[in-house]
Amino acid sequence: MQFHLSTLRTASVVVVLLGGTAGAAQAETLRVGGTGAATQMLQRLGAAFTARDPGTTLEVMPSLGSTGGIAAVADGAIDFAVSGRPLKPEEAKSLTATVLATTPFGLASSNANPGSIKRADIAAFYRNVASSWPDGTPVRVVLRPTSESDNALLADAFPGFAAAVEQLRQRKEIPVAATDQDNVITAEKTAGSLIGVSLTQLLTEKPDLHFLAIDGVLPTLENFERGSYPYRKDFHFVFSSREAPAVARFIAFLRSPDGERVLRETGNLAPRP
Repeated sequence: MQFHLSTLRTASVVVVLLGGTAGAAQAETLRVGGTGAATQMLQRLGAAFTARDPGTTLEVMPSLGSTGGIAAVADGAIDFAVSGRPLKPEEAKSLTATVLATTPFGLASSNANPGSIKRADIAAFYRNVASSWPDGTPVRVVLRPTSESDNALLADAFPGFAAAVEQLRQRKEIPVAATDQDNVITAEKTAGSLIGVSLTQLLTEKPDLHFLAIDGVLPTLENFERGSYPYRKDFHFVFSSREAPAVARFIAFLRSPDGERVLRETGNLAPRP
């Protein structure tokens, strides 16, 4: 049987097109970034998601922060972001956010036995330059930038906290950690450190830090789930109005038993309907 050259060329084009389409279907990458506290959680979720959906991988972009991640979604640079804060009104005009994970949020130290503190005493504990841990080690506060969303979490949770931190900002010797990763690294290296941090970050990054009990209760997932520990950090998953099919599959995975299992393993609860 003989083929004309034009027929062979047409067949070659069809093969290339079909091969390209098949390759695209087999390899799809979702780019995500945002708050540093969720970085390792997202890595774990991505691995589990790819095991279930082998054609899709999750690429986690580091060090974007909540605001940077939201801006990257708006610009089309990433497929979705994870933010430690809700969308601002101007951001919500073009983006959608849904809380898909929640973790306990508390106070931690490099001190091996930081003990317990009453909620009403936390602001004074920060403000008092003579504060010390039960073993006598001086307390060394690590602050976050004024724009950091964790400041609002702590201010909402503990009366007088915002005013105490503003007073501390006048002291130039107190370190300010720019990112969530800087926060735990600085705290780990500082004797007697005191920081605000989420359970998911401590569980997944495993720094040598220890939570304080607040009113006698530690920020474990079990205490949080039963309602005895109330302080939390919500992770807002932020999407554009043009949601990709792979993003929808990832959301469905998060809401599946396998997704909820990974969330729990990383110190998070999936919100209930």
